[in-house]
Amino acid sequence: GLWMPDVANIRNPRLGQALVADLLARSSVSIHEHCRVAQFAVTGRRVDSVIAQTADGEARYTASNIVLCAGAWSGQLAELTGVDLTVEPVKGQMLLYRFEQAPVKSIVLTQGRYAIPRRDGHLLVGSTLEYQQFDKSPTDAARASLMESAQKLLPLLKGAVPVTQWAGLRPAAPDGVPFIGKLPGYENFYVNAGQFRNGLVLAPASARLLADILLQRQPIVDPTPYLPGDRQGLQKTDL
Repeated sequence: GLWMPDVANIRNPRLGQALVADLLARSSVSIHEHCRVAQFAVTGRRVDSVIAQTADGEARYTASNIVLCAGAWSGQLAELTGVDLTVEPVKGQMLLYRFEQAPVKSIVLTQGRYAIPRRDGHLLVGSTLEYQQFDKSPTDAARASLMESAQKLLPLLKGAVPVTQWAGLRPAAPDGVPFIGKLPGYENFYVNAGQFRNGLVLAPASARLLADILLQRQPIVDPTPYLPGDRQGLQKTDL
């Protein structure tokens, strides 16, 4: 095995809350939640606005540039503008164990499964890879498989019962490389999606690269491998 003392983990719900709080503290930022994107208003090669359904009815959001970063649902939304963006949802299920104190202090990883200790005594075990479209339902089969893996990772978990199980969807690009850049056929419509299992890890660099492209700055890395236009499974079709 490898000992990597600088490796750590992030609680993504808490990170999300912190990011929202930081953004709301900025006078130039507004956040609109629970809005279902219904369509895009398009004129020629420009996306003029995003039309969404809210609790109060229809809302229209206009911007000079629009970025599509809807995770596993990015492909579905791209279709509304006639762009064939191949982002496939891949289901992942996880288990959570609870202890007074986590039985290990470091992340344990083997054969694609892992155990991640938390400071509050919880232990996270994951995860599955399932191609089930947009089904996010936890299953008994996955629970059994993950419990078996948990006992192989940490034999002391034999007999332990998880306190919860959940599932989510990862956005997978066909070649494993995320889509970052301008979508074909449009002047102001961009995408940042397809990071698959590495969303948090790749987020800072992905955001910086897209910001560099939008602001026409020298990019931090060569953007060519990430640009959507010449990638397999991506083209603009007639609506």
